[in-house]
Amino acid sequence: MKFFADRMLGKLAKYLRILGFDVEYFADIEESKIIDMINKSDRILLTKDIALFTRVENKDKAYLLKSDSWRSQLKSVVKRFNISSKDIRCFSRCIVCNTKLEPTSKESVRGKVPEYTYSTHENFYICPKCGRIYWKGTHVEHMEEKITEVLGNMR
Repeated sequence: MKFFADRMLGKLAKYLRILGFDVEYFADIEESKIIDMINKSDRILLTKDIALFTRVENKDKAYLLKSDSWRSQLKSVVKRFNISSKDIRCFSRCIVCNTKLEPTSKESVRGKVPEYTYSTHENFYICPKCGRIYWKGTHVEHMEEKITEVLGNMR
């Protein structure tokens, strides 16, 4: 399942990416370009903008969210699209640019991550598009806690 989150849904886009979903998000894009992208792709528009929602001809390709809270929005998306634990691939995408992460050798990240991180972790992942490096540190535990608060033990 692929999504396009409008400019009002940046935090939702981030958490959907954390869960492993392909989510396009641009902080600044014209509505006509959004409509064009939705019409030409298999993405589903997630929006809080009623005017934008009404411009989508095929309502199966758009979902209007009502809440301002990313937690409520995430619950709503999971419920609406019947997302289950088998659909979730936590921490498999870059939360910045949406690209699938690739495992990388520990040696390749030497000098690119903090020394403590380098010495205490064995597994690293890299975004082949933007070069951002990921590892399972305490920040991952904090994100997992937030997701569990929202979705339960669905991960």
